[in-house]
Amino acid sequence: MSTSDYICETENIAAYIEGDLEPTLQSALEEHLKECAGCASELRAQRLFMCELDSALANPFDLEVPANFARVVAVNAKSDMRGMRDASEHARALRFCVILGLAAFALLGFASSKAVLLSVRSLAGKVFGALGFFAEAIFNAAAGFAVIFRVVSRGLISNSRLSGLAGLLLVVLAIAVLSRLITRYHRTRLIE
Repeated sequence: MSTSDYICETENIAAYIEGDLEPTLQSALEEHLKECAGCASELRAQRLFMCELDSALANPFDLEVPANFARVVAVNAKSDMRGMRDASEHARALRFCVILGLAAFALLGFASSKAVLLSVRSLAGKVFGALGFFAEAIFNAAAGFAVIFRVVSRGLISNSRLSGLAGLLLVVLAIAVLSRLITRYHRTRLIE
């Protein structure tokens, strides 16, 4: 950085006005101001600003406030409820809330929406996995029941339709009696 570039900085002119420059830099700036019209103009503008600021701060600025000003403002604030209970005000507030909600959702960004989608996908996978497990368990139970029924019906009952129906009724009755005996056993066990 050359010396003339350093001298032309606005901070140096402000420091010159305040009297904060080193003596060597101050004399260099004074020589520079004789040659540089831009810096001389900036020096005049800053001096004018400082004079106006001094005169503005020197004049007392008294604003008379009524003695009951705070009470008047509080009463007006409490009594001025225009538009607060109007239906159009509620509709407008709802529209603003919806717009702000949509804007907030849009500002969440791609990364957060990707995380939400991954969470939904993971949850859906778990739900469908559990449903698939139960469906497969029911199917396997039905298939096992069918196999057991065929084996029992072929071994015990001959090939006639009437005897097959009688065998089926016998198996259903046996399952009903067995389940009833199991429930009675558990009830008596709980009572004791």
